[in-house]
Amino acid sequence: MSITEGLSQSVELKKPLTALVNKGCVPVGGIYRLDYDSAVVLTDDFKKKEAGGVPRGGFLLAVAGDNTDSGFILEDQEVILLRVRGTAPLPNESELIQTRLAVVRDAGASGVGFDDVTDVLTRNELQQSAFDCEVLGTFYTENDARDASIEYGADIDNVVVSARYQVYLPSTEVLSWLASYPEPEDTQDALTIGKVRFAATRRKALIAGTDQAEVRISVSDFVGRKTAVFGMTRTGKSNTIKTLVTAVHRYGSEHKRSIGQLIFDPQGEYANVNKQDHTGLRLLGDDESTVRIYKVEPSSADSREKPLRINFYDREVLEAAWSLVSEATTPVDTNYGKSFRSSVLSEPDPNDRSRYSRWAWAAVAFYGLLAKCGFEAESLPQPLIIAAETGPMKDFLGNHPKVQVQAGRSGSYRIISPAAALALTEWIGERESEFPKWHDTKDCHFSAIWGVYKYTGVTSAIRSIRAFHGPNSAGDVGQHLWQDMQAGRLAIVDLSSGNDKVAKVMSERVVTHLLNKASERFRADHEPVEMQIIVEEAHNLFERGGREVTEDPWVRLSKEAAKYRMGLIYATQEVTSVDKRMLSNTSNWLISHLNSDHETRELAHYYDFKVWTPSIIRAEDVGFVRMKTYSGKYIIPVQISKFDHAMVNGARNAAGLASIDAAIEGE
Repeated sequence: MSITEGLSQSVELKKPLTALVNKGCVPVGGIYRLDYDSAVVLTDDFKKKEAGGVPRGGFLLAVAGDNTDSGFILEDQEVILLRVRGTAPLPNESELIQTRLAVVRDAGASGVGFDDVTDVLTRNELQQSAFDCEVLGTFYTENDARDASIEYGADIDNVVVSARYQVYLPSTEVLSWLASYPEPEDTQDALTIGKVRFAATRRKALIAGTDQAEVRISVSDFVGRKTAVFGMTRTGKSNTIKTLVTAVHRYGSEHKRSIGQLIFDPQGEYANVNKQDHTGLRLLGDDESTVRIYKVEPSSADSREKPLRINFYDREVLEAAWSLVSEATTPVDTNYGKSFRSSVLSEPDPNDRSRYSRWAWAAVAFYGLLAKCGFEAESLPQPLIIAAETGPMKDFLGNHPKVQVQAGRSGSYRIISPAAALALTEWIGERESEFPKWHDTKDCHFSAIWGVYKYTGVTSAIRSIRAFHGPNSAGDVGQHLWQDMQAGRLAIVDLSSGNDKVAKVMSERVVTHLLNKASERFRADHEPVEMQIIVEEAHNLFERGGREVTEDPWVRLSKEAAKYRMGLIYATQEVTSVDKRMLSNTSNWLISHLNSDHETRELAHYYDFKVWTPSIIRAEDVGFVRMKTYSGKYIIPVQISKFDHAMVNGARNAAGLASIDAAIEGE
């Protein structure tokens, strides 16, 4: 080779894509059929063994060029990215099958090895096979400069029917680059979420070292966007969510951005420290300035823990209390139950005296019902003022001398306590014939509420949510959480003490409140409050196609949240349980094991997850996911890293907090 040729090759080898192919990539064959969507790669058993195996779903690089003593020189600065879908028949497949049959038969009959009944040429011929590959796209540079940036197109712009395309299996370094493309420009935006994993069986990957190929993602992809985490129970969904929440927390600290995160926790696993490895999201902060955990029974010794309860007698949260009570009685599908739930308790304008008076009587009946069901409180935070005829009220007060009802002017009375509301409701309710107009249900739902006082199905259902009543609680939890989001805190709502109905109503109310507050800021042209909402066991909260957008806060969130910079991470076992309108607006997908083809068929409608359905159904390994991110160009199979103290301490250090020792925390 002349000096000129040597210099020319040296220049070529430094071009970005040529350098990429020469970073330890191993040749596995060549293309003998190519079109815009697929390719068939000819290979043989020897090349596959030398490469360390080629798994289904694996990446291959097809390049046109020449082998030289210095390395492979690309003919043009472009590399076609292929994904192995399976095997393909060779043109002479029928002949090969006949030959293989003869070899197996002869070897079996003679009791000797296969190599003993074939010659070298036949053995080489029998070892040939082909891969059926999907064309994912093309890596290319816009010019041939050594510092040219590598671009990616999700297709190919020309088909060359040529045998010059050689196919390489990426090395560990190149595989990591492929799995992380495009690399975040900001190193503080990068998160090593795990390592590439193509198959449940990992022997060949362990030998070849490709199991060490790291996958790096952009944390910013998950801020202000929708993320779906699908998988069966115990397949690592919670671990994935903890990793993402911690990464966003760290990202906010490092970029001086206030990003609030709200987790609806149905099982209490996020609100508490894990007893096995002593990790937990609550460790991201030492006090309530960073982390707040809303529980039914908060610990007075931990400033991070706040009461989840509301005072059901507080008129500021009357609508929330009525929603929880109505939802709790939904299983009671009788006429009494339906009539009760049809009541309207929204407080009207006090200037509309007639309507306000009818509402006040309904409120008396409701507060009396709460008292009957064991919702304790010595007094009402705001006395109820009712209008009533003097004669009947004198009879009532005469028979109940100790009841907390104060007479006012012009036939008005102040109801001071829940006990007084209960006593008055029962007095009037038992005398329907004497006071018929007090039972009129037009704009007044006194009768509908009184009608369930003696119906144990309704009262038992209401008693089931007493845990969420706190007589000393002040204000709406939704407003407290809005303030947390404004302050950029991590807020965890522990819903493990209530039933699914209560969790559904409470979470919907909170999300609706946050959306309304965000909408107000948007209309006022104020900077949005950046926040993330994380929902575990989302199938218990979402309704697939059940309601209009305005009535379904989750669908509304998926459609409006982008302009409010509100992100959503939802985890569930069932793709079909999520409204299609939400799925269509989801940017990031992390899919682990699903055991039903009903679910995988639904999943196959999005991106090219159809290619991965056999693996998704078969592989049950914990933390093995197929991932598509907002900036990612294709689906990457990943073994998600285990959430640990190093992640927690990384986020704490970024926020200026000291590291936590795992052993000390576990004591």
